Amino acid sequence: MTKMVVQLQSPDVPADSFAAKPKTMFRSGTQFCRIEEEPDAEQGIHGLMIIHEPDAWMINLATMTAQHMVDPGPTFNCRLQIFGSEARDLPEEEGKQIAELEFGFELEFFKSKGATPQQGMVLQTKQTVLYKLQFGDSTVALFTYGAPERPLAVAWTRGEKNEIFWYSGYGQMDFDPKLFAKPEHVKIEDVK
Repeated sequence: MTKMVVQLQSPDVPADSFAAKPKTMFRSGTQFCRIEEEPDAEQGIHGLMIIHEPDAWMINLATMTAQHMVDPGPTFNCRLQIFGSEARDLPEEEGKQIAELEFGFELEFFKSKGATPQQGMVLQTKQTVLYKLQFGDSTVALFTYGAPERPLAVAWTRGEKNEIFWYSGYGQMDFDPKLFAKPEHVKIEDVK
């Protein structure tokens, strides 16, 4: 199971906004995903998403309520797209490629698309390795460090627009089924 702590940085996202707060994610293969958000006091939301395919729960810890959804299939894969919202606004093939980049599978994505490692720059006092790909007018880059190699940052650029996710934590841990269990002590509403 992979645990990641990521934080978005972008000229379009104020540094003190909810969108710029760190998120903690857990992923085990394509069946188990979990996203823990910081509280959003302005909106009255403290989000938690638990996916144990085919079940998914969107939980608001502030109100102790949840919505339960069941994936109709035929495939049962949780997705943790990194630039999914940006990909929806891109030309079809370019967006399709960008949408395939997921948290927890960063290095596999870049290597499977033929990106070759290059010496990167020093970021946050760490010497990095850079993987870079071009899809249409979009460039995506992955900066890794250490042994075993793990992400430090992943970036998307298209013209004047750019976003970067910084990883303050990334590592492997033993699978914990409790992280992906049906939430307890919340009022659950089934969504059709």
